[in-house]
Amino acid sequence: MKPGRIGSFDLSPDGRRVVVVGDGSGTPQPWVFPLDNPEAAVRFPVEGAAQRCVWRPDGSRFAVVVDPDGREDNQLYEIEPDTGAVHEVCVRPGVRHELGVPYAAGSSPYSPDGRLLAYATNGRVSDVFDVVVRDLTTGTERTVVRAGEDVPADRYLPAVFSPDSRQLLVIRLHQNTEYQVYVSDVDTGAVRLLVGGDGPGKYQPVAWRPEGIYLCATRDGDFTGLALLTPDGRMDWLDAPDRDVDYAAVAADGSRLAWFVNHDGYSAMRHRGPDGETHEVTSLPPGVAAEELGLFGFAPRLDATGREAVVLLGRPGMPPQLWRVGLPEGTATPVGRQPEPVIAPPEVVRFGAPATVSGLLYRPAGDGPFPAVLVVHGGPEAQARPSSDYMVDKFVGAGMAVLAPNIRGSSGFGLRFQRQVYRDWGGGDLVDLRAAAEFLGTVSWIDPDRIGVYGASYGGFASLSCATRLPEYWRAVAAECAVADLVADVRTFPPTWRRRARDWVGDPDDAADHARLAAASPLSYVDAVRAPVLLVHGTNDTRADIGSVDAFHTELRRLGKEVDYHRIDGAGHNMAEQGVDSSTVICDWLAKRLDA
Repeated sequence: MKPGRIGSFDLSPDGRRVVVVGDGSGTPQPWVFPLDNPEAAVRFPVEGAAQRCVWRPDGSRFAVVVDPDGREDNQLYEIEPDTGAVHEVCVRPGVRHELGVPYAAGSSPYSPDGRLLAYATNGRVSDVFDVVVRDLTTGTERTVVRAGEDVPADRYLPAVFSPDSRQLLVIRLHQNTEYQVYVSDVDTGAVRLLVGGDGPGKYQPVAWRPEGIYLCATRDGDFTGLALLTPDGRMDWLDAPDRDVDYAAVAADGSRLAWFVNHDGYSAMRHRGPDGETHEVTSLPPGVAAEELGLFGFAPRLDATGREAVVLLGRPGMPPQLWRVGLPEGTATPVGRQPEPVIAPPEVVRFGAPATVSGLLYRPAGDGPFPAVLVVHGGPEAQARPSSDYMVDKFVGAGMAVLAPNIRGSSGFGLRFQRQVYRDWGGGDLVDLRAAAEFLGTVSWIDPDRIGVYGASYGGFASLSCATRLPEYWRAVAAECAVADLVADVRTFPPTWRRRARDWVGDPDDAADHARLAAASPLSYVDAVRAPVLLVHGTNDTRADIGSVDAFHTELRRLGKEVDYHRIDGAGHNMAEQGVDSSTVICDWLAKRLDA
């Protein structure tokens, strides 16, 4: 058995092994293997879906975050890779625990001396995250950030310890475009704001060294650059391009810094060593090697000496794969055998007026004309990137073209563009979706009479909005873990999302907001649907309210509209983590209705 599709990884302190989260056994599980011999991978079974793994500084154990049942009440364990022994760190059913920002792999929750482990929990108050530090020798714990008491009530997540292990940097994640950094004294419990707090802005600490704190930080209110916050409080900008710096990594000995710039979704790697000069790495194949905050496992690592980087590289048409980059030479080699891509790379296209929206256009093999699917990403603050995507690969492989647009609200294009969706779901984004549909009608090798739309999560909301408010464009509509009623969805948000809801989507208890949310909800326009609709939703989904999709389905049936509904018992928001293959059902359904 092999690890399968890798969703996250961490490099061992000695740089010889990696621990990955892979789905080779059917659900995401921890696997460990030497970088020089990936065929020797060993699985360490856990009950549930592993989310992320992090090595202890001495390499004797790794921590693992586990979602038991798809409801995202994550539990924490440590595993000894040499013996397979599993140790509970924090297991409290119904309580959520995180080692850093949720869905990300960018934090360093262990102290450099290996004595402490920091984690976030909503066990005290369900709608906030406190930060707790656990002494791994004695097992004693101390809450070092108490949300609503030491600091404003919100979500606080551990980021990185100081070099002497006496202080901890903590991210206050209010919005995806508004997070600050606090510093907590582990011994005294004193907490203070370090950077941010003056409105929207992103401040992601990636390393704390004697010379200061390395950050990916918002510059001039828009793009994210790379900076060093010096001990005297000065922000020295190391790279400030007119694009976003997604992520950075620093060698343990401080000898080398590597970072990744977002070019229309592609990752461009840069590094700086003892010579003080910035160098580009051009040997990595085009793809995605980094995401902000290390989201979705794309958090590159440097070995202790800065002589090698290890990256998880996502490319179209193949699962993400590990690559080793030798530095300073910049030579790149894959870890293990690299599969051949099953689809061709996309073309970056621009549309709208005046060409304000970009997207990735994938063409199937053959002459065409082809049916096409508009694939809307989730988030909404994510980005359509040239990486591995189950659905895109399936659609293109089945003979359907794909346009994956980055409509307003997408990340990767600066803070201002990303915030355009705030309190405007179903507003300006719908204008961009119309522009995307009309663009598809202008492509010579696409059949304008065979266009469908698909999305999951926010993308599912967008798909149902297309079905109900732009019905003239679609031959078929598929929506997975969708939102049909914004009022109901906000009221059923996960507890730790609720404090951000008013500024992000709206306040259903405010009369004006309630009316605006209802007017933007697909459920208000069911009678306008023309195309057949496929709905796929899991009963354990805590992010997108299944009740509103049930209601949408009931209304479609009452009105005599064509609808298929796959209501999957026990599945969460990310169905693949429970071993559910929704992609085949969706692809086959769309291919049939689009005559692919």
